[in-house]
Amino acid sequence: METRTEIQVRFTDHERAGLTALAAGLRGVAESDLTEEDALVAALELALTRLIEDFEVPDPAARDQVQRARDNLRANWIRGSATL
Repeated sequence: METRTEIQVRFTDHERAGLTALAAGLRGVAESDLTEEDALVAALELALTRLIEDFEVPDPAARDQVQRARDNLRANWIRGSATL
């Protein structure tokens, strides 16, 4: 069962341009019609992965939360090949 939550996010013009560019790049790499939402989820997955693999989150509870969130995101991945 898929559930969605609507979140309104406000971007500056520069942030929006970056998100648009990320989506365009992912479309080219994945050879799939990915949206800006897909690109944002891919960036979130990458950020969680970087926190796990490249940084040492000092708080064990926060580190565990990051790991669980990344694992759950991947286990329920609905964005196809929108990964970085």
